[in-house]
Amino acid sequence: MGETWSWLAAYAEKHGLTYEPDADERWLRAFEPFATLRTPVRYAHALHATGERGSVSIARFVCEAGDAPEGREPSAWIVFAQDDRLPESRAAAASDARPTSPFAESPDLVSVVQRRTGDAAFDHAFASYAPTDLDVTRAMTPSLRKLALSWRIPLHFEVRPGAFILAPVALPADPASLAWLLGAVQFFGEKAAKRVK
Repeated sequence: MGETWSWLAAYAEKHGLTYEPDADERWLRAFEPFATLRTPVRYAHALHATGERGSVSIARFVCEAGDAPEGREPSAWIVFAQDDRLPESRAAAASDARPTSPFAESPDLVSVVQRRTGDAAFDHAFASYAPTDLDVTRAMTPSLRKLALSWRIPLHFEVRPGAFILAPVALPADPASLAWLLGAVQFFGEKAAKRVK
């Protein structure tokens, strides 16, 4: 993947995370298929933590090289979080709609119906997908939409019953970015768990 990973084991130990340089893909692949992300060729550099409400796994997901320079496989961070507070709804959204994105699934291959949230700013930046309009309403709370918009980064996310997936695909593989991501996971979980009245 080209990056130097010597810092990651020390980072994991300092922050109470379990580190797997060669990720156990059985656990991570249990979350596939994704709505808006391509299926990766492999996962690497996984970090795991458990808490009182669930568990979190963060890894690099590696996609096919495609048009990338020789020997450069595109990779990005992806988060798999289990959180028992999340609603029994399913929805996904993506702001990474670049035709050249190595991570985004082609819109004509997304198997879920595209829907609008009714939030003009969010709908302008994100394409949303869900089985029903009610799923969109329950899974993408106003505060979750506001949070995702505030990050202003290419992002894919899914809210599922008891879990969410978060993939900020432009976030670099460095300590500062990983620290931001760990904080983002907490904020995302809090916002996704809010109930719509």
